[in-house]
Amino acid sequence: MNTKKTLIEAKVTHVSDGDTLKADCNGLSITVRLDSIDAPEKAQPYGEEAKLALTALVLHKDVKIEQTAKDRYGRIVGKVFRGRTYVNEEMIKNGHAWFYVQYANEPEFQKLSEKAQHAKLGLWALPKAKRIPPWEWRKQKQEKSEAIQSAKASGTKRTWLPLTLAIIALAAVAGVAYLWITGKLTL
Repeated sequence: MNTKKTLIEAKVTHVSDGDTLKADCNGLSITVRLDSIDAPEKAQPYGEEAKLALTALVLHKDVKIEQTAKDRYGRIVGKVFRGRTYVNEEMIKNGHAWFYVQYANEPEFQKLSEKAQHAKLGLWALPKAKRIPPWEWRKQKQEKSEAIQSAKASGTKRTWLPLTLAIIALAAVAGVAYLWITGKLTL
């Protein structure tokens, strides 16, 4: 039985955020989501810093990727290595990403994350109110977006009713006025 893992060799061409990169693999562009971690979104506190940390580690560098899964967006989920550096681990160890418990394949990342928290490294140096896990931040953003869409939709419905009633009333007044002027209606 062969237990040796197959590694994808590629050169990183773009860093999307603190846990996603694009790489060229023999002329084929692949998108890779780093396994077991979840970095703050770009619009979230520490999002830009997380992206810069991953950029410093891998952009324009040769990497090896051990694919662990494919996500619902068709991206490769994997462990990324640059030389002897395990990139996913570096991002956790230096506080640039959260340990992604829901999709964790690296249970030891929990301890590394706790050490980074205790040392107040990276995102852990932020005030507690600004340290929102990315999965919760995405959920809040989705709920807010849905609430806005719902308010817009119900607001649109409400504006039609008064407008419709106003048009009907105006038409009734115009009709009565016409009948009165033409002598077909006597008051």
